[in-house]
Amino acid sequence: MSGLLDKIPYAYVIGDFLYMVGFWVEYAGVCAWRKLRGIVGAIAATIGNLLLMIVRPFVLGILTFIEDLTSPFTRMASGIRHIRELPDVLEEEDAGQIRAAKVQYFRRGVKKYYPVVWNAITYFLPALAAAALIVIVRNGLNVRFVLNVQVNGESVGYVANEQVFENARDDVQSRINTAKSMLIESGANVPDTQWDVSPTYTLAVSGQTMTESEIANAILRTASDEIIDATAVYIDGELRFVTTEGDHLRTYLESIKEPYEDTTDPSVYTAFAHEIRLLDGVYLNESISSYSDIIQELNAGSGIQTYTAVDGDTVQSIVDATGVSFDSLAQMNPELLTLDQEVDAGTELITGAASAELLKVKVVRRETETVAIPFDTQNTDSSEYDFGKVVTLQEGEDGSEDVTYEVTMIDGVVTDRQAISYTVTKATVPEITVTGTRLKSGMVAQVGSGSFIWPVPNYTYVSRWMSSGHRGADICAPYGTTIIASDSGTVVAAGWHYSYGNYVEIDHGNGYKTLYAHMSAIAVTQGQAIAQGDKIGEVGSTGNSTGNHCHFEMFYNGSLFSAQTLFPNM
Repeated sequence: MSGLLDKIPYAYVIGDFLYMVGFWVEYAGVCAWRKLRGIVGAIAATIGNLLLMIVRPFVLGILTFIEDLTSPFTRMASGIRHIRELPDVLEEEDAGQIRAAKVQYFRRGVKKYYPVVWNAITYFLPALAAAALIVIVRNGLNVRFVLNVQVNGESVGYVANEQVFENARDDVQSRINTAKSMLIESGANVPDTQWDVSPTYTLAVSGQTMTESEIANAILRTASDEIIDATAVYIDGELRFVTTEGDHLRTYLESIKEPYEDTTDPSVYTAFAHEIRLLDGVYLNESISSYSDIIQELNAGSGIQTYTAVDGDTVQSIVDATGVSFDSLAQMNPELLTLDQEVDAGTELITGAASAELLKVKVVRRETETVAIPFDTQNTDSSEYDFGKVVTLQEGEDGSEDVTYEVTMIDGVVTDRQAISYTVTKATVPEITVTGTRLKSGMVAQVGSGSFIWPVPNYTYVSRWMSSGHRGADICAPYGTTIIASDSGTVVAAGWHYSYGNYVEIDHGNGYKTLYAHMSAIAVTQGQAIAQGDKIGEVGSTGNSTGNHCHFEMFYNGSLFSAQTLFPNM
C-alpha cells in the first residue's frame, strides 16, 4: 500500500488535505458542542434563578408561618423545662424562694416572648373568625322564622307565613259579617265598629305554628267574649250558616248522598255538586242559625215537577214538550196508556221530582274505552322508481289505547266527561312509502315539497282568479317577465296549444300539477327535471289571450283548484 501510494502523484498533498478536513471537522464539532453546552447551561441557570425568585418567597413565607405558629409552643416547652430545673439549681434556697424564682422567671418569659405569642395569635384570629361566621350562618339558616299574630297587643299564636295570616283574617271577618247580617235581619241596630277586630303580626322564631282555622278561633277568643263553639257551613268557599247542631247536620248530609253511593263499585264516588264543607270552631253568638232554618234553606227549590195539559195535547206531545220518556211518564201517571192517548186540558201530570240546588249530588264514574291510534306515513324519494310512482314498502297498521274517562252525572244527566289517563295497548306500525324520481331521459327529478311559491315574483296584479268560467289565475306582468316553477318536479308538457299558446305543465310527483300558459318564450323541455324557483319561461300573450299575463292552473289528484286558496293575499 505504501509503495502504491508512493507511485501516486502528489500523494502527500491528498493526505495533507484529508488530514486538514478531519481536523477542522473535529474542531468545529468540539467548538459547537462547547458553545451549545454553554448556552444550555446559561438557560438552565436563568430558569433556575427565575424559579428561585418565584418559589423563594413562598418557601420563606411557609417557613415563617410554621416558625410563627410553633415558636410560642417551643418557648413554652423550654420555659417549663427551665422552671422544673430551678429546684436543682437553687438547692440552698427554701421552697418560698424557689416559688418566687419560678414566678419571676415566668414573668420575664412572658414579657420577653410576648411578640412571638402575638404573631401566632394574628394567624389564629382570622381562622377563628371564619369558623365563627360559618357556625352563625349555618345556625341562622336553620332558624325557622314565623309570624307572631297579635290582637290589641296580645299574642294569640304563630302562623307559618303571611298567606295563612291573610286567610285567617278573612275567615274572622266572614264570621263577623255573618253575625252582623243575622242581627240586621232581626231588626237590631248594628254599629259598624261592633266586633272590630284588627289582628297584626310581627316576625318571630318558633317551632310550633297554627292552621288557618286554629288561628282564626284564637283571634275571636281574644277579641270578644260573645263566642260559642259551633259548626260553620261553607258552600263553594263562602260561609253561609253557623249551627250548634254540627253532628246532626253531617248525618243529614250523608243521608242525602247515600242513595247514590255504590260501595261495591270502586270506580264510582259521590259528592255534592256544590262544595259543602263543615268546619268546627268558635263563632259569635249572634251568627247562630236554627237547625230547621238551615235545612229549609238547603232544600230550597226541591219538590214535585208537574205539567198542565192544554187543548189538543196527547201523550206524545207531552213527551216532546217535557223531554220525559213515555215509560217514566207512565210510571208516575198510571192513567197514561199509549202515546196517541188524548189528555184533557187542565190535567196536571207529574213529570219528575226536582232536587234542591244546593243539595244536588254528582256521581262521578270512571269508564274505560278502547280507541284507535292512526298510523303515520313515512315517505322518502328514490331514483330506483319512475318519477311520481309511489311504492309501499310496509303497510301501516293502526294502534289502540285504553282511554279512561271521568263521567260526571247530576240528576241523571251527564254534565262533564274528561279523559284522565291513556294506556297504549297496541303500538302503531307506520306506513313506509317511496316516491320515484327517475325520469325516462335518465335524469333524476326532485319530488315537490307540497309548499308552493308565487310563479311570477315581479307581477303587477291578478286580473282574475279561478271561477266557474275560468280555469286559473291570470297574473299580469310586463312582456318578458320571468316565470318560475312554483315547486320542484318534472316537465310533462312544453310546447304550443291552440288556447294556451306557449305553455308548460309540471308534474310535482306528489299528486300536484301546475300549468303556466300564454308564454312569450319557453325555457325548459319536456322530460326535464327542475327545482323550485327555476326559470321555465317568460310572460307573453300567445294563444287565446288579451294582454301580457301568465295563466296559472293548479291540480291535485287530477282535480282543479284555485291558487287563491294558497295565495289569498296576492
